[in-house]
Amino acid sequence: MFELDLGKLDTGLTGDAQYDPRNIFTTLSKHKRFNRPSDEQSDVLTAWFENRDQKDTTIKINTGGGKTLVGLLILKSSLEEKNGPAVYLVPDNYLLEQVLSEARDLGIEVTDDPRSVEYSSGRSILVANVWKLFNGKSVFGVGDEGSKIRIGSLIIDDAHACLDTVSKQFLIRLDSDHKVYKDILSLFEGDLRSQSHSHFLDIRDNDPSSMMRIPHWAWRNKHDSVLALLHANREDEEMLFNWPLVKRNLKDCKAVFSRGVLEISPNFIPIDMIPSFVSAQRRIYMTATLADDSILVTHFSADAKSVSKPIFPKNGGVIGDRMILVPEYFNTEIYDSDIKEFIKRKSKEYNCCVIVPSNERAKFWNDSADQILKAENLVEGVSKLKAGHVGLTVLINKYDGVDLPGPACDILVLDGLPEVQGVIERYEGLMLDDSPTYFARQVQRIEQGMGRGIRSGDDHCLVFLMGSKLVERISQSTATDYLSPATRAHLKLSEQINKQMTGRSLKEIEPALDNCLKAVPGWVARVKASVIAGGAPRTGVVNNNAVRLRAAHDFSVAGHFREACKLAEEVANASMDKAYSGYIKQQLSDYMHELDPISAQEIQKSAQNTNKRLLRPIAGVEYKKISALDLNQSQASVRFMHRFLEANDLVVWSNALLDDLEWSEPKSKRFEKAIMELGAYLGFRSQMPETESGRGPDNLWAVGGLKYYIIECKSGATEAANICKKDCNQLNGSIEWFDQEYDQTCHCTPIIIHPKRTIEHAATLTKGTRIIDEQGLEKMKVAIKEYTVAICQNQDYRDHSKVHLKLKHFKLTPDAFVQSYSVDAP
Repeated sequence: MFELDLGKLDTGLTGDAQYDPRNIFTTLSKHKRFNRPSDEQSDVLTAWFENRDQKDTTIKINTGGGKTLVGLLILKSSLEEKNGPAVYLVPDNYLLEQVLSEARDLGIEVTDDPRSVEYSSGRSILVANVWKLFNGKSVFGVGDEGSKIRIGSLIIDDAHACLDTVSKQFLIRLDSDHKVYKDILSLFEGDLRSQSHSHFLDIRDNDPSSMMRIPHWAWRNKHDSVLALLHANREDEEMLFNWPLVKRNLKDCKAVFSRGVLEISPNFIPIDMIPSFVSAQRRIYMTATLADDSILVTHFSADAKSVSKPIFPKNGGVIGDRMILVPEYFNTEIYDSDIKEFIKRKSKEYNCCVIVPSNERAKFWNDSADQILKAENLVEGVSKLKAGHVGLTVLINKYDGVDLPGPACDILVLDGLPEVQGVIERYEGLMLDDSPTYFARQVQRIEQGMGRGIRSGDDHCLVFLMGSKLVERISQSTATDYLSPATRAHLKLSEQINKQMTGRSLKEIEPALDNCLKAVPGWVARVKASVIAGGAPRTGVVNNNAVRLRAAHDFSVAGHFREACKLAEEVANASMDKAYSGYIKQQLSDYMHELDPISAQEIQKSAQNTNKRLLRPIAGVEYKKISALDLNQSQASVRFMHRFLEANDLVVWSNALLDDLEWSEPKSKRFEKAIMELGAYLGFRSQMPETESGRGPDNLWAVGGLKYYIIECKSGATEAANICKKDCNQLNGSIEWFDQEYDQTCHCTPIIIHPKRTIEHAATLTKGTRIIDEQGLEKMKVAIKEYTVAICQNQDYRDHSKVHLKLKHFKLTPDAFVQSYSVDAP
């Protein structure tokens, strides 16, 4: 039988034309749902093809802009040009199935087996979870093994989400029941005690509210002992996939204890431990239009110049329609329970999705949720949303990597500020809590969450932002600096909407929401116009300081400590952000320790003076006594409130402060900080002696007339039956500390904030001690909330005489505060 030899037929395509991804698209035996690449996709494919030979390329397409199609065509083009094998990496198995499905519909051959001949020969694109490449037992090869499975061209889709997974692979996590945990705690006991004796005791007792980093100089000095302990247990399940990635850079790691867990990770990911990634000819990072891409340089060692020139669609790309509502903006009398009731009612008609930061917050929605999605049931739950009406869905800590297109999510609620999950992440968040650097990360995480419900240009989504801490972050004037142009445009339009709704209830505004939910043409036209007016980004943002710090780390790993110190010092001196500058000085001290330990301690002292939360030098720090301000209480309070240009800004800030004053183990450090800020808000001078110097109480308020409040915060004692002996001893020890630091003319009132008011048998509290218990704290929070509302009327917070009257009325003057919101200890 005669057969036609198709291989002998000349298609007429020659040179670049046969590799052009747009031309390749026309040759695919694709599903009828594919017509042709959109204008935005064509823009990106054309720009990539013209610059395809650079090693690192960043592609930015708005959420819903069709990244998957673009990525698959780029890799297909690379294979045709003999730049294979080709790999398409995704952050989780949910997206893996989605990419495999789309590739098959396109008629592009794919595989999920990196050992297959189809992959190695370049006939199929490997689609894999990012974990498949980045782990200590990677089939692609690790460290000195070299490249076992070669990669020619690589796509990392949802690159920012993939980074979370990659970071976890370069981290060792040991629970307190692991032998090595106990051995390392014992090895560094003296070093930790010198930082804070009380905190060390909390760590030893697995107190979830305590957190301590092993001093970097002690870590370097005892590196060989740590290496021996970890090496001896390298086959344990906890270290099997991580130890091979960390062991070579152990000396340049940081280690933090908290919640009965020890985490160890490098300061920067040693990406060279995955040689197949390093040697890939083409590495393409696809991401939504987030504002700062420095993390691609610091984590993946991508070329900074290439990352700073990302590929965008010419007009910035399409994006769906969003109406963003912040009830706290337009009516402070709308409470969380009101929003929950409203969302539950709307969920009878629409799919409503609520993203919460934690399991704890998910409990608030338990009585209303039709499904609660975690990692283990995410794929099944999202499939139900895409298939039809579900009702109200709660997603726990899923701010990225989840597509909820069209009617899968008509209404989206972001309830609460995204929280970091790891011990080291939480430690760094605490060190940089007031820093614009950390603030930028939080804002970008919020933006990722807001993008879950608009996955194409035709989608529309009504977005509610709730939780005072989240609202306080997104309402700051600098927040828009860290958002994409499209999100900035949506927020700007929504600010105008929120102003029109001032004072109205959720029921009253309900008809207006149909503009978004029913995609009313006039509304859609205005949203599209606002995005166009917002402009399209033309360059990426790569922080030069981040690039220099990565280089400093690489110098340190290579043993070139003078070069590392030079770069770190440049960054520390250039930064106007005090918290961040101090943090970098601490890194400088770490590098300097290898050259001159004495100078390193001087640098550490300077770092701790700049940022009191950092490690204290070996010689400790001198405690600086405080006294009341040279103003009366109301004048001092007004001066503190000068930072708020608008009354609503003060209300939002105050609500966020009160949100931190809750009984919770994870939030215990935020509770302590909130008590310090509350003191300043009320017109007192406040301080955190234990945090700043390693000794003394959690908080100290100088309230005037040589009177002081010593305050110990036990907000994490949620399961306690009473005030335990250890807590009593801690407060009594703080009183002794006060007597040593302050002369006899000063008088202190000891206060313990604890949910209970009874004391454990055999425990004692100093006579005169007061207790702010569960009822007292709630009463105080109500008073603070009402006080804030009162002084914001007619901008009374700018008039110290009116503030004085309100302080008296709400019992917030020194003596009234103690008598009204605390009780005598038994």
